[in-house]
Amino acid sequence: MKFDDVKSDTLNLRVSPSFKRALKAAADHEQRSMVNMLEVLVAHYCDNHHISIPSKAARAPRASNKTHVRAAA
Repeated sequence: MKFDDVKSDTLNLRVSPSFKRALKAAADHEQRSMVNMLEVLVAHYCDNHHISIPSKAARAPRASNKTHVRAAA
């Protein structure tokens, strides 16, 4: 599996300092960025566990931040 999408989504994670150090060490060992290391690990996990990734069309719609105002009757 390979993630070929254009990178446009943001994911903020809170992790323990030891997790971050381990990720950095693994990424450095493979000469990858930490984000790319996570992509490789998740892709490998999905391949090994026969997990298919839903297509873009199957994704749930994003919630809108716009507030809808109902007109008074």
